[in-house]
Amino acid sequence: MPEIAANGGDAGTQDMPAGAGPAEPIRPEPSTLEEILDELSAIAQHDGDGEVSVGEVMAGAGARSFGPMLLVPSLIGLSPIGAIPFVPMVMVVIEILIIVQMLLGWEHFWLPARLKRRAISARRFARALDTMRPGARFVDGFISPRLTFLTEGPFFTMIAITCLLVAIVTPVIEVVPVAGIVPNAAVVAFSLALTARDGVWALLAFAFTGGCGWLIAMAF
Repeated sequence: MPEIAANGGDAGTQDMPAGAGPAEPIRPEPSTLEEILDELSAIAQHDGDGEVSVGEVMAGAGARSFGPMLLVPSLIGLSPIGAIPFVPMVMVVIEILIIVQMLLGWEHFWLPARLKRRAISARRFARALDTMRPGARFVDGFISPRLTFLTEGPFFTMIAITCLLVAIVTPVIEVVPVAGIVPNAAVVAFSLALTARDGVWALLAFAFTGGCGWLIAMAF
């Protein structure tokens, strides 16, 4: 898996050897839900062996900063693919690894080779993504850069820690059928706030997470 800059910047470049052609332009990073779905769908459509691996998804999604990197596994966990046995657990492990590495200030995102080899049917993956497009278009209409300071500095750290706590408790919550939708939705909301630098969306994500946490605590 190619190295991916995890701090919002691009991976370092090397001097081009004499006579070499121009470097391939870096793709713009996805900034909306539908753009993320477009990137993931392209991976499924161009896969030649009928399967899509975790490594292919994370390397090919075009994400280089924390928000989009975290959005990919949380979105997959929220999709119909999340109903496949063991997929939710794999996505939770990826989320935890991303968050911990970002909190540690690592410049490049890393996944164990064994985890990157985990794969699912490319056709099933594409169908699940298609079912999410109407909802993605609807949500994208409410997201824009606002109160951006609420997605930076100490607020960024607060969001990351909250997502980490949510990811840690997700396996416990998923014991209850369909309950796993709640934590995945919370992480998706925080990821969208960071991706679009939308402080209003971040506040809504905190309110949603707090309210759901209270309801779950009362249920247990």
